[in-house]
Amino acid sequence: MAEFRKNRIARERKEQAFREAVTFDAFVAAAQANRETLRDNFEAYSLGERELTFFEGLKSPVDVLVLAHDWCGDVAANLPLFARLERDTGKLKLRIIPRDPGNWDIAGLYPHHDGQSRIPTYLFFSEAGEELGYFIERPEDITVLLKIWQEKFWVAHPELEGRGKPFGELAEDVRRALLAELKARRQEARELEKKAILEHIRAIVAPRAESVS
Repeated sequence: MAEFRKNRIARERKEQAFREAVTFDAFVAAAQANRETLRDNFEAYSLGERELTFFEGLKSPVDVLVLAHDWCGDVAANLPLFARLERDTGKLKLRIIPRDPGNWDIAGLYPHHDGQSRIPTYLFFSEAGEELGYFIERPEDITVLLKIWQEKFWVAHPELEGRGKPFGELAEDVRRALLAELKARRQEARELEKKAILEHIRAIVAPRAESVS
């Protein structure tokens, strides 16, 4: 989910958030969950010539503030792509803050279409501090696939209880099995997710690029 809005955060609050934020490497080093997945996904992502050319055409770097937690599957899946973009192009400055009570004021300014705050939430700013847009959680294509994968999991495991229940209400062993299945399936769809996210990013930052096809 990507949106284009202007300057929801006061300049002073934004500057404070960036001061308190951490780099991707620091985020991974401190992670209590998904540390290896974050590292593995970072290594697995690569950028093609067209993608590199587009980002090289940006007139100036883009600051990206991310609301994230290491336990989130969406964070583990796509935050490493943003880190790869930062590392390989030098045109993104990625900084990460937790969606904790100290940052609820920022999270509340960027609700998902269901009205709830979701992670990861990526906020894009120009060097001058102008808000360019934001991207929340995951591409719609992946949301559709997650539903399909869950349904296939339950069909393949009729012996398990909890079909139709929220994740938090599943028995621990069932929840672990389902999450492991979704994680494996999502890794298989990594290129699809990369393509969809890059399209969102291009749409957000394109006005700042030179003429690049």
